Amino acid sequence: MIRQAGEKQSAWTALRRRYEARRKLHRRVPWKGFTLSALNVVAIAFLVFDRPLGEAADVLSPPLVGIAGNVTDIGKLAIILGALSTLAALVYLLRRRLWKVRRRFRLIYLAQMTAYVTLSVVLASIFVHVLKVVIGRARPPLYAEEGILSLQPFSGWMHQSFPSGHSAHVGALFMALVLLFPRFRLFFAGLALWLAATRVILAVHYPSDVVAGLASGAWFAFATSVLFARFGLVFTLNREGWPVPRLGRLV
Repeated sequence: MIRQAGEKQSAWTALRRRYEARRKLHRRVPWKGFTLSALNVVAIAFLVFDRPLGEAADVLSPPLVGIAGNVTDIGKLAIILGALSTLAALVYLLRRRLWKVRRRFRLIYLAQMTAYVTLSVVLASIFVHVLKVVIGRARPPLYAEEGILSLQPFSGWMHQSFPSGHSAHVGALFMALVLLFPRFRLFFAGLALWLAATRVILAVHYPSDVVAGLASGAWFAFATSVLFARFGLVFTLNREGWPVPRLGRLV
């Protein structure tokens, strides 16, 4: 027990030293600008696109709806966490079989990356699911009866439209991938938009729900990357104080 306590204390001491060493490089997360931009985009989606979607929800192309139904589950929290858990288990099993220090170090770094993505998605999921229950916006199938701004908090799944949980998961996942692999940012951003759009195609969310979900997920992924960078995990801080992936250690 004493040994375990000592190991835990030394781990926390190492993290604290990492944090202190980077204190001068820390900068405040620009949440005000991000929030203002996100609110404007959500407002535009609400005012311009939500009503036409509500009126056209029943006349979308059946093949398009079928394709959307086949891929939309990628945004489920259980699917994402299942994939990340599988990756973490694989890293653990491989690490025990490797004897070279360099290979073990790379796997440890990969495990840190997995932890970062997992934390980003989980935090975003908690936030949006609490928010959607409290707001209680009616989903598109209720458009004819209640319109686009019917709010009934704590009234069940049909009144949990804003923001989209699937879109938040997708936003967090792919924003994390953009930060980890910036060279492929356009590919990841495009894929995130298409996956989020399936919620609109399936008429379970309005465009403003999807935009709000994507923005929330992306924000949590970015904020978590800043937190990890401050401890010297996964990311490092550049001269401007922004998180940059330490991919050299992995590849």
